[in-house]
Amino acid sequence: MKRLYTLPLLAIFSVVLLTPLHAQEAATWSARAATAVVQVGSTVDVKVTADVNKGWHIYSVTPMEEGPVPTEIDFAANSPFVRSGSVRQPKPIVKYDEAFGIDTEYFDDDVTFTLTAKVKKDAKPGKQKVVVEVTFMACNDRMCLPPKTVEVPFDITIEAASAAAEQTTDESAMTAEKGAEGTEESSGTATTEETEQSAAAGQTGEEESLGYGDERDVEKAKEEGLWAYIGLAMSVGALALLTPCVFPMIPITVSFFTKREAATRFQSVRDALIYSFGIIFTFTGLGILLALIFGASGINQFAANPWMNILIALVFIVFALNLFGLFEIVIPSGILTKLTVASGSGQGITSLLLMGLTFTLTSFTCTVPFVGTVMVAAAKGEIWWSIVGMLAFSTVFALPFFLLALFPSWLKSMPKSGGWLNSVKVVMGFLELAAAMKFISNVDLIWGIGVLSRDLFLSFWVGIGILITVYLLGKFQLPHDSPLEKVGVVRMMWAVFFLGISVYLYTGLNDRPLGELDAFLPPMHYQETIQSASMGAAVGGGTTSGHAKSGERWYSDYDSALKAAQEEGKPVFLDFTGFACTNCRWMEANIFPRSDVTVLFEEYILLRLYTDGQGEIYDRNREFQETRFGTVALPLYVTLMPDGEKLDAFPGMTRKPQEFVRFLEEGLRKFAKGQSVAVR
Repeated sequence: MKRLYTLPLLAIFSVVLLTPLHAQEAATWSARAATAVVQVGSTVDVKVTADVNKGWHIYSVTPMEEGPVPTEIDFAANSPFVRSGSVRQPKPIVKYDEAFGIDTEYFDDDVTFTLTAKVKKDAKPGKQKVVVEVTFMACNDRMCLPPKTVEVPFDITIEAASAAAEQTTDESAMTAEKGAEGTEESSGTATTEETEQSAAAGQTGEEESLGYGDERDVEKAKEEGLWAYIGLAMSVGALALLTPCVFPMIPITVSFFTKREAATRFQSVRDALIYSFGIIFTFTGLGILLALIFGASGINQFAANPWMNILIALVFIVFALNLFGLFEIVIPSGILTKLTVASGSGQGITSLLLMGLTFTLTSFTCTVPFVGTVMVAAAKGEIWWSIVGMLAFSTVFALPFFLLALFPSWLKSMPKSGGWLNSVKVVMGFLELAAAMKFISNVDLIWGIGVLSRDLFLSFWVGIGILITVYLLGKFQLPHDSPLEKVGVVRMMWAVFFLGISVYLYTGLNDRPLGELDAFLPPMHYQETIQSASMGAAVGGGTTSGHAKSGERWYSDYDSALKAAQEEGKPVFLDFTGFACTNCRWMEANIFPRSDVTVLFEEYILLRLYTDGQGEIYDRNREFQETRFGTVALPLYVTLMPDGEKLDAFPGMTRKPQEFVRFLEEGLRKFAKGQSVAVR
């Protein structure tokens, strides 16, 4: 009986004392339909997403006796849609709540609910604004807000249904009703979108392109003509500038041109043009040459080769020592000395072209699907289209670095640039040491050494940040530094900045996420990654590797994953990845751990194939990706039926999580549709 009074008293307290908090947004709601166009009488899935603010939680749609008000979602009374079936939701958090005296179900992060909607037969054709009504109650660890109803609108276009479409819709609705019994979440929505997906695509069986320059985009642009193809190449070249591999090259480019001898304006522009040409030439010439000689994956193999990574790391270390002014102390002799002469402070074009080559090799592991598709085309003999595409892509890709190459000459033209400019060089030298760690880490992962873990890697970076801080405060000097009489305001601000970076890096220890920086670090599940790769190479990946924190189980062998999918009746999520793939690390650190993604992963058999290791298993994985899916770009995500038939593909990385969620949901929808067809 005591619990019976809990909810009324809580409600009275909330209404009387906390009404002003009603305006406080504990959650922000949005809605969208699975397709932009639907037909009268058809069905469509509607996704309603709650962006829950930190510290708050909302409750599930499951009724809870004598507990909090559950979330209720339905269409407004005057809506052209009517809900069909119950609201579907991800797996909620279940926890005992002392205030209510029962186990409650809630969500404390972004959550997406799914409604299957049927378009009313009397719905008016044309663009419509559909309103979803959401009633929810939000609580934190101190209080609960009164239940609140919000209207969440979204736009959709309704078309009049033809007789054939009405017949197809009726059949789909009957199948959906049969399949809804005994099913849960995504698998219960298998056939609800078939008609409207076909209508939106414009033709049966055509897969929707994500616009990242994958094989579908390339072929379509070719059909439209040369300028459409060049436009696509230039647009994805600009998009590639947002990939993580590009960021380390910014301070490296600045430091390289900073340490070159003073030049006239003409010489500065000339050097910047040669450097940019080096990027364009190596992207185009070297890329296509390696594709012709070694196949489409040749450039990726070249960039991920451990010896090449060691060479790049040595180049960066040599650059750093040049900037520190300690060149004559640490350079031994032989090939490293020749490399230093070529890439150091020389005025010839060799050093500039070498820097362009270095830039290309560090960036190829982050190429968007366009480059991988072009490499496949070049390997098949389509030289003309490949050259044109790579020239357009790499020209846009190199343009910002032409401007960066001019920046140091502008610095040198400033008055009294001697003392503080040397401090800039030293700081850049430390940053190049940090960049060299990335390539040493690649070697550690590719060879499976298992020494440079994420925590050890971060410790090196923290130490470098502290050294920069101490240096800027004048606690030590290097040979070419001018005596520091006092610490100025600007120097102090930079010292505080790098100290803050060091503290931030320290918080990433023990596999705590660091956002964008995770792309450059060894994987969080470091030992498990080494173990998974070694199992895949040694025994064909017949067993799975697990991630202790996420609970996910990943296969590393294609046949074993298909066998498990057939036994468990699930589709396969295939992740083509690489040890040296920066974009892959970013996706694994920022997209995969999301609650809406992990829930969908539970519906799949998870398969991860590395393509840049050394050995037969990796050669087989590369060949499989190229021949089966027409690209060698990483990452590539594919959903498969248990018999290996392709359901859908997602090329490259994305900074829009809902795109990836939609891809996973689409794979489940197509899988359920295929299952229902097989049953009939």
